[in-house]
Amino acid sequence: MTFKQAFCQYGLTGSDKRLKELNEEEEFSALVNWALNKLQYFHSMNLRHKVNGGIYQTPLHKNDREIRVGKPTLKTDYPGAITYDWNKETKYSTLDVRAITTAVERADIINVAKKERRLLTEQQVTEMTNPQINWNKQTQMEWPQVELERLERNCWDAVLTEEERNLIGEFLDV
Repeated sequence: MTFKQAFCQYGLTGSDKRLKELNEEEEFSALVNWALNKLQYFHSMNLRHKVNGGIYQTPLHKNDREIRVGKPTLKTDYPGAITYDWNKETKYSTLDVRAITTAVERADIINVAKKERRLLTEQQVTEMTNPQINWNKQTQMEWPQVELERLERNCWDAVLTEEERNLIGEFLDV
């Protein structure tokens, strides 16, 4: 049985609807259809589906003429867990691997918060998905000042202390 035969019963119900507005069956069928028709060669994605209250994740990888399907793994069996958390603007026509990966990451963050009985806002989920580094708060490593000495042949020579020479020697001996 091929991948197309296995999922031929699932169809796409309108490509202009936002993925956030689709129910679970429509979402699954849209992603399967997208993987068959739009997934680029040598790219992979994670397909999620609910079975008996648990969420399973299956990796898909598209080669030249075939789609390889990995082993389904149980991601969560917490009641009320979600498969994907889509951006508001994401539609079938604008879907890509990055959007799917982001939706999976956002769903994981929301599911963990639900399991811990926390409620996250949209902004908190976005911040946890895309952490920003505050470079001002990072401790900067102080670099030792190296003394330079100008030589007659128009180049600079570094002057090292005995301690610096020992450190370099220990490093090179290792």
